[in-house]
Amino acid sequence: MNADDELQRLVRYRILKQHVAYAAVAGTLKSSDRGIITVRDPEAKDNYRLGGDTIFEVASLTKIFTALLLAVEVVHKRVRLDDPLQDYVPDGVKTPTFQGQQITLADLATHGASLPLRPNNLAASVPDAPNKYAGYSFEQLYGGLPSYHLEVSPGSQFNYSNLAFGLLGQGIALKEGSSYMELLRDRVVEPLGLRDTTFVDDPKKSARRAQGHDFYLSPIGPTSDGVLSPAGGLRSTANDLLTLLDLFINGRGPKDLVAASRLMLSIDRPGGSDITRMALGWRRTTTHGQTYYWSNGSSDGSRTFMGFNPEQKAGVVALADAASGEGLDDIGHHFLNPQQTVSTDIVPTPTFVTLPEDVLLRGVGRYEHAPDDIIEISRGHTGLIVSAGYGEFVIRPQAPTIYASKMVPGLTIEFEGADMGPARSLILRQDGKTYIYKRGS
Repeated sequence: MNADDELQRLVRYRILKQHVAYAAVAGTLKSSDRGIITVRDPEAKDNYRLGGDTIFEVASLTKIFTALLLAVEVVHKRVRLDDPLQDYVPDGVKTPTFQGQQITLADLATHGASLPLRPNNLAASVPDAPNKYAGYSFEQLYGGLPSYHLEVSPGSQFNYSNLAFGLLGQGIALKEGSSYMELLRDRVVEPLGLRDTTFVDDPKKSARRAQGHDFYLSPIGPTSDGVLSPAGGLRSTANDLLTLLDLFINGRGPKDLVAASRLMLSIDRPGGSDITRMALGWRRTTTHGQTYYWSNGSSDGSRTFMGFNPEQKAGVVALADAASGEGLDDIGHHFLNPQQTVSTDIVPTPTFVTLPEDVLLRGVGRYEHAPDDIIEISRGHTGLIVSAGYGEFVIRPQAPTIYASKMVPGLTIEFEGADMGPARSLILRQDGKTYIYKRGS
């Protein structure tokens, strides 16, 4: 079975058996040869046109475009990677530092700025709120900067940050006296001939626009990222993204963008794991004797992945029309390095119930398994939010004391004592293992 046939088999299984979305488009690039795979669940109620030109919200894949804009500005000597962020904010705004060390543009583009995932002054304070970045303004973006306190020196650690990329894109635009959207269009999108890559939904293309769905496969409206658009606001297609990958794999494109793409791949910064480092925008994973570059994204109604293996001259794009914890990411990794495993587990979708608000709040609190293993439970928009060192996700009740998550299949959390009042402890069960967390003070 060749790689494209296997990719089609895996995508079909993911949609038709594992039901992570109603439809998906995958695109492949091998040297100069392109391929498009489409899969739609027969039970899908949507009738948008599915193919290589279907328009998806590509979410954090936008960061690759923003990093490419930075790199082409460096190529033209309009900016420098070691320029401090302080030079790219409005007059009078003070940027955070660590013991006098400034955040640089390179720090922003490699998730090394020590800034949080999202701004701390969003109107929607819970991570599962729909369209949480909509309406976020320049006044909020720059007004909140003095409140951030860096805990480590910029460039020393990986800390994924939408805020950082928002500051990066808007900062370059401010320096150029333009808007970020216009600058990206003029210096990246149009020179590459990306006719369907934009921040604005075009009514004339509505028949090709994917209908988004949330984690529970309910239809959801389009999202807007406000001034954080450089972190995740683009719409694009598999065909346009394959053209972008062609720039990195084969050097096809204007000379300045080719030089910019090479500059991006030359950067080497911490990437959050032993096998993954950061280039500009891209993550670089080396495992099983192969090195490849990748990025992914998740909006309220989509899950996206793209990557390439430069040695194999192969690239892949995978776009799904629903938010999910995994989407097609592991399939994309497997295409780029066949030694990477793909999940074929079919986990039944949990059945949830509705609880009175006072019962739901009985689980809210701080729970400790060990001094370095702490879980915070807070109220979210659709359920409770679990925040731990490895990330955050939503849980919803199956019973007054038992909760599960569609975002983390197979996991259950029991709030011991929550049938009578505030929970005394949290019991986490996953993969046949049980962990007990005691409520803190």
